[in-house]
Amino acid sequence: MEHENKGRKYLAALFTTVLLITIGLIFAANNIVLAEGNEVNTQYNIKDMVFRTDTQLERSSRRPKLVHIKKGDYVYSIFTVETDIYKILDEFQINLSDQERVIISTQYITNGSLVRVIKTETIIEEIDEDIPFTTKVIKTDKYLKGEEYVSQEGVLGIKKQKVISYYEDGVLIESKILSERVVREPSVKILEVGTSMYSLAGIDPKGYNCEYWYQVVDTGPYTEEEKRWLKFIMYCESGCNAESNKSSYKGLFQWSPYWWSRQFKENIFDGHAQIRHTITKYRAGESTRSSQWPACHAKYNRTYGVN
Repeated sequence: MEHENKGRKYLAALFTTVLLITIGLIFAANNIVLAEGNEVNTQYNIKDMVFRTDTQLERSSRRPKLVHIKKGDYVYSIFTVETDIYKILDEFQINLSDQERVIISTQYITNGSLVRVIKTETIIEEIDEDIPFTTKVIKTDKYLKGEEYVSQEGVLGIKKQKVISYYEDGVLIESKILSERVVREPSVKILEVGTSMYSLAGIDPKGYNCEYWYQVVDTGPYTEEEKRWLKFIMYCESGCNAESNKSSYKGLFQWSPYWWSRQFKENIFDGHAQIRHTITKYRAGESTRSSQWPACHAKYNRTYGVN
């Protein structure tokens, strides 16, 4: 009986000791300090210690692993006990050039790791780059409202850039501009936009009708020479079309809307008005005729032998 009591006391004491140790470990679990050398380096959670130990064990494990290595278009599936990727590559004679580097899908080599051998390339080149031109818009009553004319074409500028490009397996990853210099400055495009309000409203359109306009001239108070000149010039300039609107000049004798609006109140597409004002210019003299209708008047002089 006495022997049984001693046994029970021993077991109770042992249980108490184990319980105290367990409680102590629980309280200490979140505050364990590891030291290296003579210094206390940092604090680790006990869970980190356990998993870190497992990781280190797994990392140094010599257990067989299936590792996939992709180089170019080919994939190697390899069983190995090595954990050093460079030892694996060397063992299976997968050579690396100076331009190739290794990327591993996992933190370290383990079963199922995917390893990519990537060819890197750096290219430095000088390229020509366009510099866009700007457009300057000028509103003018030289032209009818809605009409636009380019008085100066825009020209792209050129700059030379030194560019460094990084490639992986032939795919561009990144480009950077190292330097650039302007070879040619861009030229401004000048666009003239018409504001003149002349229209065909109130005009009886006759189209290309030399017969009608020749009759108007023949019945007008003009000399034979004036009649011949008026007929020739209207045909040369517009094809006898008082509504001619195909260029920046308008009407039967192709007047500039800008100068017409500054001298006359009639509609520029009024053929009768153009005849009246054109004969006035004719009577102003040879220099006026030559400056106002240079091409057609020169052709008239050649045709009729006028000096």
